[in-house]
Amino acid sequence: MEKPRILIIEDNVDTRRFLEAMLAKEFEVIVAENGVIGIDYARNKQPDIILLDIMLPILSGYDACSLLKKDEKTSRIPVLFLTAKNSIADITHGLAAGADDYIPKPFDYKELLARIKTRLRKSTDEVAQPIVIGDLKIDQANREVLFAGKRAQLTLTEFDILRCLAAKAGAVVSRDEILNDVWRDDSQKTNDRTIDVHIRALRRKIPSLTKHIISIYGVGYKYEL
Repeated sequence: MEKPRILIIEDNVDTRRFLEAMLAKEFEVIVAENGVIGIDYARNKQPDIILLDIMLPILSGYDACSLLKKDEKTSRIPVLFLTAKNSIADITHGLAAGADDYIPKPFDYKELLARIKTRLRKSTDEVAQPIVIGDLKIDQANREVLFAGKRAQLTLTEFDILRCLAAKAGAVVSRDEILNDVWRDDSQKTNDRTIDVHIRALRRKIPSLTKHIISIYGVGYKYEL
């Protein structure tokens, strides 16, 4: 059985070597020391997941992530930011750039490994039939979203949150339910403000969702029919 392929984009030599040595036990590892090389590797080597630093030479991690998510060849590859920039503003910026997860340095290797495996598992899970609600169509097999016939460019996490809400359309979905459904084993380690960031991104990318995704104060969200 082939090992999953992971791309590490990290300019710090010590961190890069540590990650490469540890992850090579379970993954095929590709390393890049800057975002330009990393994007080239992502396009041509098609990794299953990308670990991306933010403070990189030539091209910042934010810009690299944004370019990866806009490229048809790489848009569906999960991107995990692994960075020392860990303020709420940094996390918001990173998620807005399209990252699927955000892990601050210094990091616990076991937690990092768990997050990686969670993302890989979500990418290979058996999928159900499409969800169709009015103008919204969620193609779970291809992880695509159409609204009024127009395809939306969503990150994997944005897709999962929208799927979670749409699958329970008309019902209130608590923050805990969203965390458990989308982040699974890592739900206890994820700040629920992250949900709000992704919801804002969904409303920005599909403006019509503003009238459908309703905030329920103190509880969670509801997809209004």
